[in-house]
Parts: sequence; structure tokens; C-alpha cells
Amino acid sequence: MLLLSESVLAAPCKISQSVYRDTDGKGFELVFGAPPKGSPFLASVALHHAQQDPLYRFNLTQANGYGSISLLWRHQPHQPVQSFRLNFFSQDFKAATPVVFGREPQAPKYAFITDLGSFDYYQRRSEISDQTPPQIVDMMWVHDRCLSSN
Repeated sequence: MLLLSESVLAAPCKISQSVYRDTDGKGFELVFGAPPKGSPFLASVALHHAQQDPLYRFNLTQANGYGSISLLWRHQPHQPVQSFRLNFFSQDFKAATPVVFGREPQAPKYAFITDLGSFDYYQRRSEISDQTPPQIVDMMWVHDRCLSSN
């Protein structure tokens, strides 16, 4: 019996056209898209939940040289920028962060955002209720689908 890996069966999908969902099943999604027009960023990333859409909006950037990818968030123009390292992993949990964002042939299976759980706790701890999204924890994200490239 011939078994094909999931990546062989899937149509090519760049990270910038991807949707990742939380592996804890709490209903969160990371939706990657085009960067704001005229910005120096490589992509935009919205963190969605059915109870609050979007919960956060980030800009994606990548360091020169080392290639680390970060999500940047700023609540107000006069406030400092919060930065979160975004790491990608293959389906066998090997490092899969692309050296150059946008040149990857396929979006990696898993993602992890460093310190997002504690950030969310301090941003929303007094607001959490039955009518708001649950607390985000430091969870894994799994590639769910590819958005249309139209």
C-alpha cells in the first residue's frame, strides 16, 4: 500500500495565503494576508475568534541575516510596539521557519507564537467573560487551509 504524505497531497500554499487554527480547539484562527499598502511589512496577520473579530491585528516582519520572523502589534500610535517571535515547524516537528519569507514552497504544518499567551492575559484579563473569547494560552497553531489567491 502506497501512503502519500499530507504535504504531497496538498496544493501549494504560501504562508501569506494561509489560515492556521489553534490546536486546543478554542476557535481561534490566524489569518495571513497582504501587508498594508505602502508599508515595509511582508504580510498582515489577524487573530480571529467568532466572539470578537479580529481580536488582534499584527504586521509580519523578518530580520535580515538570521531570518527570524516576528509579529508586531501596536495598540495606539504613541505606544511602544510589542514583538512576538513566530516559529514554524514541519509535521514531524522539525524547524521549518523559512529563511526568506514568501519563498517557501508550502506553508509549514505548525506554528508557535512566543509569549502571546502572557501578552493576551495582561491585555484582556479584566475583560474575559462568557461573551468574550477565552484566554489565549501559549498554544500550537496548525495549518488549516489556504485562502484563495484571487
